[in-house]
Amino acid sequence: MKKSIYLLMGACIILLSACKDTAEVRQAEGGYTYKTSGVVRVQHGDTIDNVHLTPETGAMVLSSDKNGERATLNFNHSGGDGYDMHVVIRRDSLFLDPMERTIDVEVAQDTLALGTVTHRCEAFRIKVNGDGKLLSNGDVCLTLSYTGHSINDNYTLSGTDIHVHCKRNAH
Repeated sequence: MKKSIYLLMGACIILLSACKDTAEVRQAEGGYTYKTSGVVRVQHGDTIDNVHLTPETGAMVLSSDKNGERATLNFNHSGGDGYDMHVVIRRDSLFLDPMERTIDVEVAQDTLALGTVTHRCEAFRIKVNGDGKLLSNGDVCLTLSYTGHSINDNYTLSGTDIHVHCKRNAH
């Protein structure tokens, strides 16, 4: 009899913790504004440059599936680009499903006679991995890593310290 009670208590604890995760996902649903920033390493032949990403800003909507086990972060860049990230939320932690997207990065092109460097925008196809936190103030913070190659040239890109801060919109 005691063994059955302990098993029942254990099952209840597991169910309650799962419900808590679902409740936190539901509470996090809604609209946010976001800003992406960070530094990536761009390599072209023997040349390696640390390049600050152009800040990306826009609107993000967090919505969960009908079971509240998974969520989609729908990002709409103010420049017109859009993409989705799929995540699992456990308590206050977000775990991103790996994804691919295209970003533009300013890269050094050539050194001119006077020692100046020209820059041009290069499109990169990147793989994105990462995780994040639901903050107590309702905001979402993601830390991402990027790896990839340029589409039109032989540049490579990598970065492990890309931050996305999503500020919860007022209700």
